[in-house]
Amino acid sequence: MTTLNDVERSRSSLLHAVQMALNENTPHVAKRICDDHLRSAPNDPDAHRYLGHVLLLLGKHDQAQTIATRATELAPQDPRTWSDLGRILVSARKIRDAILCFEQAVALAPDYADGWHNLSLALKQTGQSERAFEAVKQALLVDPTRADSYIVLGNLLVEHEQLDEALVCFEQAVAHDPQPSRAQARLAQELSQRGDVERAQSLLQHSIALDPNDVDNWVDLGRTLEDRGQAEAALSCYRTVLRKQPGHAFVLGQYLALVKGDEGFEWLEQVERALDRPGDSKEGKALIGYGLAKFYDRRGSYKEATHAATRANAARRSVTGPLNREGLRTRIDAIMAAYTPEFFSERRHMGLGTDQPVFIVGLPRSGTTLTEQILAAHPFMHGAGELPDLARLARHVVTEHDAAPWQAAVQLEDETASQRLAHDYLNALRRQAPPDCPRISDKQPLNFFHLAFAALLFPNARVIHCRRDARDNALSIWMENFNPDQRYATDFDDLAFFISQERRLMAHWQQVLPLNILHVQYEEVVADLEGQARRLIAFLGAPWDERCLNFHQHDRAVQTPSRWQVRQPIYSRSVGRWKSYAPYLPELSKAFPKP
Repeated sequence: MTTLNDVERSRSSLLHAVQMALNENTPHVAKRICDDHLRSAPNDPDAHRYLGHVLLLLGKHDQAQTIATRATELAPQDPRTWSDLGRILVSARKIRDAILCFEQAVALAPDYADGWHNLSLALKQTGQSERAFEAVKQALLVDPTRADSYIVLGNLLVEHEQLDEALVCFEQAVAHDPQPSRAQARLAQELSQRGDVERAQSLLQHSIALDPNDVDNWVDLGRTLEDRGQAEAALSCYRTVLRKQPGHAFVLGQYLALVKGDEGFEWLEQVERALDRPGDSKEGKALIGYGLAKFYDRRGSYKEATHAATRANAARRSVTGPLNREGLRTRIDAIMAAYTPEFFSERRHMGLGTDQPVFIVGLPRSGTTLTEQILAAHPFMHGAGELPDLARLARHVVTEHDAAPWQAAVQLEDETASQRLAHDYLNALRRQAPPDCPRISDKQPLNFFHLAFAALLFPNARVIHCRRDARDNALSIWMENFNPDQRYATDFDDLAFFISQERRLMAHWQQVLPLNILHVQYEEVVADLEGQARRLIAFLGAPWDERCLNFHQHDRAVQTPSRWQVRQPIYSRSVGRWKSYAPYLPELSKAFPKP
């Protein structure tokens, strides 16, 4: 007679055999083990569960769903059967049906952490963020040592711009994961975003030691090493990725953009084929194309660089679409109408009186990174890089009013709230700065949209506005791999319009803002570094320091496309760069007629 213990031993033996086969990467063997077991025990729900998982690994989604459904019929009170079916439905992109399965699992067993965790992931995919928060919190109440749930909660917090709380979650994930490679990598990503690249590098190196085959960790380490100015080490990471995954588009683009000398030419035939091959990812082609454009540009092959950049921008534009010019014009018109001298005069008591923040604004590639690097070389200064926090706080203010971020200053009517927001921003600004640093810069270029909000929070702050020859500026943007959200970057007519609107808005700010604004022209900095550096330092009220002239020797992380230029002494070859491309880019000259 078969006893209950016999059944349990049989199931345990089956699970062990299946896991052994999967550990050896032989899912077909695992399937055969399940099939053999089901011939003798056709109504064993666990065998159906295991077989459903194996079929999913084999890519047989329909069969997996049928088998997993049968498991729920055989054991309808077992939450594991419903959770397993839900995971299979997620893989088939039947997310709403999966949610019903996970809800059934936690209804049967409210202390089932797996069910809550899986429910949170599915809810997140359908945009139900609040419910996703509650579900993952339930998972952690049941099991407060669950590392993957801390990662899920941290990711949700990042999306909701609760960055400090997210960082705590990723640290908890590292603390509780017995094999913390993934948790460490996610923590490293967040630390890198916050400018703590040294710690990010250490975590990524440790993660790679734990799992040297994780390509994503090698990619992130390469990017971090670039931020720290370690070109050869970054290239070594990229070569490792390309050996493991030769078609990795992002890494191929980064490698081509960075490699020097004769190295890299052996990849060109493969790269050209990838760019011309129909059916490949448009974004992948864009990433490779931007890297190839830099490869040719560095070698003075301007015709080839033009061809590569043209294909890259066409691929990116086919995904993102063009700039909404009318929307941008309307936004600038509304900003100029809303923010007048009287507006700021009526709110002169808002915010904090500190003059510590320095906002470096302007178009991307207009010299903002160079300006910050010069300032950061001064012992009284710190460069915080491109912080997202001013825009983040502006979005926070307008969320409850269903308004656009540029309206944050309009919506901010309470003096106490303005001081609280100013403290929040200062916490972010000072995060990596030495204590008691008199001046800290935020060089997020597009903060020029948010200067009214900045003026309310910090009426004594200073603004440095960077400008550059429009043709050189437009060309430099067009050849750079910018965030796809920057839709103006892929077309010279869009760039001409965007530049004209930025200049129109900055002219307005010059007239109405209570903030001190200094205009810095890139070409003048190149022609007279000491004169312009002295002008910058005097504007910030600091004594002159010769170290500002050796800005390229300053050892700090730089997380912008200009990271390599500012690690060199000042040079003039970027001035008038557009002339080398004019024969191959008639649309550039058309969009920017000779002044």
